[in-house]
Amino acid sequence: MSVIRKLPLVAVLAAFVAAPPAAFAQSNEAPAATAQPSLFGHMLKKMDSDGDGKISSAEFQAAAAARFAAIDTQGSGRISAEQIANSKSARQRDLKFADHEVKRIGSDGTISRDQYLAAAQARFAKLDRNGDGFISADEMPAGQHGHSHAGKNAAQQQ
Repeated sequence: MSVIRKLPLVAVLAAFVAAPPAAFAQSNEAPAATAQPSLFGHMLKKMDSDGDGKISSAEFQAAAAARFAAIDTQGSGRISAEQIANSKSARQRDLKFADHEVKRIGSDGTISRDQYLAAAQARFAKLDRNGDGFISADEMPAGQHGHSHAGKNAAQQQ
């Protein structure tokens, strides 16, 4: 079973409605009088159709409907997890993340096997908070990929 099928569809849809993938891009625009976080600035740019500096429920819903229509390429009025995962916005988000990782880890626009494994080892060391050489559920950050110590609770119930 693919990872996307393991995620609740509602959570995946909520992520697309609440924060368009490009929302995490840094804006090069001059800050507004009240310094707006880049996410809100991006949301304003995409959703604030009347230019009042706020996002109404109607504007938010219109943006969500537009994203849904972009994913529903068959025009069926229903979307699947696969359609979401294969959508243009998901591909753009994945490419942006991949580009960031290549620039972070590699120095010439590529990542060698040794660099990739060294980065994996560094991530493991960061997750293995108690340094025992194992990652357990209680060492995972709350909210990591939508999970919050679920394994710990299951182990306690046995």
